[in-house]
Amino acid sequence: MSYTELIKRRATNEESDECYTPDNQVFPLLKYLDKDSTYYEATSGKSSNILSGFKKHGYNIISSDGRDFFDCTRSDVYDGVITNPPYSKKDKFLEHCYELGKPFALLLPVTSFQGSKRGKMFMEKGMSALVYNNRIDFTGKGSPTFGNAWFIWGFMPPNQIQWVDN
Repeated sequence: MSYTELIKRRATNEESDECYTPDNQVFPLLKYLDKDSTYYEATSGKSSNILSGFKKHGYNIISSDGRDFFDCTRSDVYDGVITNPPYSKKDKFLEHCYELGKPFALLLPVTSFQGSKRGKMFMEKGMSALVYNNRIDFTGKGSPTFGNAWFIWGFMPPNQIQWVDN
Protein backbone atom coordinates (compact mmCIF):
# COMPACT_ATOMS: atom_id res chain seq x y z
CA MET A 1 0.00 0.00 0.00
CA SER A 2 1.41 3.40 -0.99
CA TYR A 3 1.67 6.28 1.46
CA THR A 4 -1.12 8.13 -0.37
CA GLU A 5 -3.41 5.08 -0.18
CA LEU A 6 -2.65 4.71 3.53
CA ILE A 7 -3.46 8.36 4.26
CA LYS A 8 -6.67 8.14 2.22
CA ARG A 9 -7.69 4.99 4.07
CA ARG A 10 -6.89 6.45 7.49
CA ALA A 11 -8.81 9.64 6.73
CA THR A 12 -12.04 8.11 5.51
CA ASN A 13 -12.90 4.94 7.41
CA GLU A 14 -13.99 4.09 10.91
CA GLU A 15 -10.88 1.94 11.50
CA SER A 16 -8.84 5.16 11.43
CA ASP A 17 -11.06 6.56 14.18
CA GLU A 18 -9.61 4.21 16.79
CA CYS A 19 -6.73 6.43 17.95
CA TYR A 20 -7.05 7.03 21.68
CA THR A 21 -5.11 9.97 23.03
CA PRO A 22 -2.44 9.09 25.59
CA ASP A 23 -3.26 11.03 28.76
CA ASN A 24 0.06 12.91 28.75
CA GLN A 25 -0.82 14.57 25.42
CA VAL A 26 -3.14 17.04 27.15
CA PHE A 27 -0.17 18.70 28.86
CA PRO A 28 0.55 21.28 26.10
CA LEU A 29 -3.04 22.57 26.36
CA LEU A 30 -2.98 23.27 30.08
CA LYS A 31 -1.26 26.65 29.92
CA TYR A 32 -4.15 27.94 27.75
CA LEU A 33 -6.93 26.77 30.05
CA ASP A 34 -8.50 28.14 33.22
CA LYS A 35 -8.31 25.67 36.08
CA ASP A 36 -11.58 27.05 37.49
CA SER A 37 -13.51 26.31 34.29
CA THR A 38 -15.24 23.06 33.37
CA TYR A 39 -14.62 21.42 30.01
CA TYR A 40 -16.53 18.80 28.03
CA GLU A 41 -14.87 15.72 26.52
CA ALA A 42 -17.18 15.01 23.59
CA THR A 43 -16.01 11.48 22.72
CA SER A 44 -15.32 9.89 26.09
CA GLY A 45 -17.80 7.05 25.63
CA LYS A 46 -15.08 4.61 24.55
CA SER A 47 -11.91 6.00 26.08
CA SER A 48 -11.26 8.20 29.07
CA ASN A 49 -7.57 8.99 28.52
CA ILE A 50 -8.16 12.70 27.98
CA LEU A 51 -10.29 12.78 31.14
CA SER A 52 -7.52 11.05 33.07
CA GLY A 53 -4.91 13.50 31.79
CA PHE A 54 -6.92 16.54 32.82
CA LYS A 55 -7.94 15.16 36.19
CA LYS A 56 -4.32 14.20 36.92
CA HIS A 57 -3.46 17.91 36.64
CA GLY A 58 -6.48 19.10 38.67
CA TYR A 59 -8.68 20.36 35.82
CA ASN A 60 -12.45 19.92 35.66
CA ILE A 61 -13.59 17.93 32.66
CA ILE A 62 -16.92 16.16 32.15
CA SER A 63 -17.36 12.94 30.19
CA SER A 64 -19.88 12.67 27.38
CA ASP A 65 -20.70 9.16 28.67
CA GLY A 66 -21.37 8.15 25.07
CA ARG A 67 -23.80 10.98 24.30
CA ASP A 68 -23.88 11.96 20.63
CA PHE A 69 -21.93 15.23 20.38
CA PHE A 70 -24.11 16.44 17.53
CA ASP A 71 -27.11 16.48 19.89
CA CYS A 72 -25.25 18.83 22.27
CA THR A 73 -26.26 22.45 22.63
CA ARG A 74 -24.16 25.39 23.80
CA SER A 75 -25.18 24.84 27.43
CA ASP A 76 -24.22 21.14 27.32
CA VAL A 77 -20.52 21.77 26.71
CA TYR A 78 -19.79 23.87 29.82
CA ASP A 79 -16.87 26.25 29.20
CA GLY A 80 -15.55 24.51 26.09
CA VAL A 81 -14.94 21.28 24.20
CA ILE A 82 -11.71 19.29 24.37
CA THR A 83 -11.57 16.03 22.44
CA ASN A 84 -9.89 13.80 19.91
CA PRO A 85 -12.78 13.37 17.46
CA PRO A 86 -13.17 10.46 15.06
CA TYR A 87 -11.03 11.51 12.13
CA SER A 88 -13.70 10.48 9.61
CA LYS A 89 -16.01 13.05 11.26
CA LYS A 90 -13.51 15.88 11.77
CA ASP A 91 -15.32 18.31 9.46
CA LYS A 92 -18.64 17.70 11.16
CA PHE A 93 -16.99 18.19 14.59
CA LEU A 94 -15.34 21.45 13.51
CA GLU A 95 -18.61 22.77 12.10
CA HIS A 96 -20.56 21.87 15.24
CA CYS A 97 -17.90 23.38 17.52
CA TYR A 98 -18.02 26.66 15.62
CA GLU A 99 -21.85 26.57 15.74
CA LEU A 100 -21.79 26.10 19.53
CA GLY A 101 -19.68 29.24 19.87
CA LYS A 102 -17.70 27.93 22.85
CA PRO A 103 -13.91 27.54 22.89
CA PHE A 104 -12.65 24.21 21.63
CA ALA A 105 -9.50 22.14 21.18
CA LEU A 106 -9.62 19.18 18.80
CA LEU A 107 -6.70 16.81 18.33
CA LEU A 108 -6.52 16.27 14.57
CA PRO A 109 -4.02 15.15 11.94
CA VAL A 110 -1.80 17.99 10.76
CA THR A 111 -3.20 17.45 7.26
CA SER A 112 -6.49 18.85 8.58
CA PHE A 113 -5.05 22.33 7.95
CA GLN A 114 -5.77 21.71 4.30
CA GLY A 115 -9.07 21.21 2.53
CA SER A 116 -11.10 23.87 0.76
CA LYS A 117 -14.10 23.62 3.11
CA ARG A 118 -11.98 23.57 6.31
CA GLY A 119 -9.65 26.24 4.95
CA LYS A 120 -12.60 28.51 4.27
CA MET A 121 -13.91 27.92 7.83
CA PHE A 122 -10.48 28.66 9.30
CA MET A 123 -10.07 31.84 7.26
CA GLU A 124 -13.55 33.11 8.15
CA LYS A 125 -13.69 32.10 11.82
CA GLY A 126 -10.04 31.77 12.81
CA MET A 127 -8.00 28.80 13.99
CA SER A 128 -4.90 28.42 16.13
CA ALA A 129 -2.85 25.31 16.75
CA LEU A 130 -0.38 23.58 18.99
CA VAL A 131 1.70 21.49 16.58
CA TYR A 132 3.70 18.58 17.98
CA ASN A 133 7.35 18.31 16.99
CA ASN A 134 7.01 14.50 17.02
CA ARG A 135 4.22 12.12 16.12
CA ILE A 136 1.99 10.83 18.92
CA ASP A 137 2.29 7.14 19.73
CA PHE A 138 -1.37 6.21 20.17
CA THR A 139 -0.77 2.45 20.48
CA GLY A 140 2.52 2.01 22.33
CA LYS A 141 3.89 0.32 19.18
CA GLY A 142 5.73 3.31 17.75
CA SER A 143 4.70 6.52 16.06
CA PRO A 144 2.00 6.51 13.39
CA THR A 145 2.49 7.71 9.82
CA PHE A 146 0.78 11.04 10.49
CA GLY A 147 1.47 14.04 12.67
CA ASN A 148 -1.06 15.71 14.96
CA ALA A 149 -1.91 19.12 16.33
CA TRP A 150 -4.41 20.57 18.77
CA PHE A 151 -6.67 22.75 16.60
CA ILE A 152 -7.79 25.50 18.95
CA TRP A 153 -10.42 28.21 18.80
CA GLY A 154 -11.13 30.54 21.71
CA PHE A 155 -8.52 29.25 24.18
CA MET A 156 -5.63 31.20 22.64
CA PRO A 157 -5.35 34.24 20.36
CA PRO A 158 -6.68 33.61 16.84
CA ASN A 159 -4.49 32.44 13.98
CA GLN A 160 -1.46 31.53 16.11
CA ILE A 161 0.73 28.47 15.74
CA GLN A 162 2.89 27.20 18.58
CA TRP A 163 5.21 24.21 18.34
CA VAL A 164 5.25 21.93 21.36
CA ASP A 165 7.13 18.91 22.64
CA ASN A 166 5.26 15.73 23.36
